[in-house]
Amino acid sequence: MNWNNKNFCMRKPLLFLLPAVFVITSLKAQLQSYSSHLTFQKNQYTVAAIQVPFDEDVVTSAIKDYMSRRGFKDAKYKDFVVFRSVPLDSATNVFSDAYFNINRKSRSEKDISIVSMLPVKKGQTLLPASVEDSSFINRSLVFLDSLRPYILSYSLHQEILTKQGTLGKVNSKIISLKNDSGDIAKKIRGYESDLMDNRNDQEKQTRELNNISVGNQSALAKAHKRMDKLMNKQTDYEKRLRNARQDLDKTLSALRDQQSLSEKETQALEAIKLRQQNLGITTP
Repeated sequence: MNWNNKNFCMRKPLLFLLPAVFVITSLKAQLQSYSSHLTFQKNQYTVAAIQVPFDEDVVTSAIKDYMSRRGFKDAKYKDFVVFRSVPLDSATNVFSDAYFNINRKSRSEKDISIVSMLPVKKGQTLLPASVEDSSFINRSLVFLDSLRPYILSYSLHQEILTKQGTLGKVNSKIISLKNDSGDIAKKIRGYESDLMDNRNDQEKQTRELNNISVGNQSALAKAHKRMDKLMNKQTDYEKRLRNARQDLDKTLSALRDQQSLSEKETQALEAIKLRQQNLGITTP
């Protein structure tokens, strides 16, 4: 399926605004519908088209949701999403089958989609003879212009939901890591206390050893056995303390990474909301 963009005429207003406002307004103008051509199965069709700054999957979902809310079920035909018996305007009782084709603008512009709409005589297959006349293309242009705000609203809303979901997971991870670091810090304090008690016990045991007479071999053996046990415990506490401190360092490092990610995701979410606000779009 090939696009011929040489002949389309995009209706743009003249802009004499400040740079920041220019970006927003030019985006709105860029989204206005225009007449273009679409080649399908070696036949060329005149279509109504619109360009939107979102990927084709999101735009396709937006169109399906818009039509579904108005009672139209979608069907698949080749590269088209089809809706049957669609009134293109409220002024007439003439219905057409609306064939939508949604494609990314180019390989390098994957987040920009071109939506083309082809009105076909109700109940007929997609053949050149079944395509409606130019007046229906004009009505399709108006139809796409009315559809545009919903596509923007839906797509930005989906971006917001996605970012909120990501941010929620990151913040949940932050809470978990904070809890983990608190638990590890508590273990560290426990091991440090155990080591201090162990050292005190070793000092006490050393004094007992010094007070046992050399001839009392049985008492000396028992005292040395208790000292060996205390020294083994010291080694075990030191190992646990060392491992816990390493775990705490890793946990705090992971916590800092997640906090940095949370800040970035929050900024990205606010940027999307600001974009939505600047475009004057409300949630669908």
